[in-house]
Amino acid sequence: MSFRNRVLDALDIHKKTIKLQVNETYPPVYDEAVNAGAVTVTGRTTSYTTNQHVPYAVSKEIISSNIGPNTVGGGTVKQKLDVLGFVIGNEVVDRQYKNMYPITMPIVDPAAPSTGSFHDTYTGFHSLGGLYDANSAEIKSMRKSALTPLNLDSHAEVSGLSEHAHTDWPDNTLDQMRLLTENPYADSLFYHSTRISFLLTGITIPDISEKASNHRGVVRMLIVRPRIPTVRTRWSGLNSQPVLNMDYPPHFDTDLFYTKTKTLGGRMDTSVRPKSSLESNYRKFHLTPSFGFNKYASVDPVINQVVLPPTSTASSATVTDNVPHTQLHYGHPIPTDGTDHNLSSYDVLTAPINREKYAVVVDKMITLDTLHHGVASKRIENVVIPYNKKIKFGGRKYTSTSTEETSPISTKLSAYVEIEPLNFQSRPIIMFLSMDQKISAQVTGYTTISEC
Repeated sequence: MSFRNRVLDALDIHKKTIKLQVNETYPPVYDEAVNAGAVTVTGRTTSYTTNQHVPYAVSKEIISSNIGPNTVGGGTVKQKLDVLGFVIGNEVVDRQYKNMYPITMPIVDPAAPSTGSFHDTYTGFHSLGGLYDANSAEIKSMRKSALTPLNLDSHAEVSGLSEHAHTDWPDNTLDQMRLLTENPYADSLFYHSTRISFLLTGITIPDISEKASNHRGVVRMLIVRPRIPTVRTRWSGLNSQPVLNMDYPPHFDTDLFYTKTKTLGGRMDTSVRPKSSLESNYRKFHLTPSFGFNKYASVDPVINQVVLPPTSTASSATVTDNVPHTQLHYGHPIPTDGTDHNLSSYDVLTAPINREKYAVVVDKMITLDTLHHGVASKRIENVVIPYNKKIKFGGRKYTSTSTEETSPISTKLSAYVEIEPLNFQSRPIIMFLSMDQKISAQVTGYTTISEC
């Protein structure tokens, strides 16, 4: 029993607890009807619905590099790197700040693609959920701001009363604003931890040259969280308004890794030649930018010089003593799409995490052994991501009509609650980087949430 639970038990205070499940089924990315003996795994080209989901997620190849001649079968021996990742919480469908989180596979595909396949657009990442469920009556009943669902109300419905739900929460926006100002955690839930179990299975059969020996696959397991930059406040003294300023959040495609052993004059970018004055970028050969799976960050970023927010008509105003820098990211490098690097599978697999941009929860190497001429290897990895903090919410949503808009004080609150957490700075990202072996993962788990 945790210290919090022991204190509540000693005070005879009973708090409701819920175990919010994570997603255990995933969109069918690959075609299961592929012919036996096929060289490559083909992508699924037909549309799917939720009842066609499969109980596993399969990795995607992100890098294929040559490492030498094949002395047995001829040709070239390739070294491949696959990624299988999960983002805790909702789907990531748009590129916020270029790509703060990896884009995840959509739960429901709206229609079959006209060209290509899902394998082409699949990033190797899925959303796990498990942070909040707006359709859960149990989690709604734990909120101080929510009306208790009738099926969970211990009081019998009284004839003539349509909403027999006891709550002390205000019924108008002004009182709710006052309450949340006095106590920002008035509407909150206590998040304990997310516990997940992964069953990893190597589904790649060794090549013909390896069938007489054991095949050992190397997998790197990573759990990271983007570090959200600090928001700094200052006062200009011009318009009695605070000026906010912060750096851009991390860019997943270019900020994930950083190591001083990789420079532009090495394997990172072979087009940058250190000893050729004819090369326009030869002076950059010693630079060590951060990088992601396929791209490295720009070494000559553009600094944000916009004074006012883009929504303002004066967004192109020049810097003067009378115009404060009210643009949120003024003075910081603007994230770019980056440039393709030439790093090998080994380089990316062993690269250190950029700890200035990402907080590391877990970083370890594991092995998947394929024994007896290609029998699939298996490994169970149990993950515990601790939170142990109060997550605050914004109370109920308001309803407004044409008559009430002229009098905001009388605007009433609806029965719906705000579902976006206010102090959950970033969400964990779980990744498996697999060398020379495509892997499949079956997932079970939950997030423990308690009433505050």
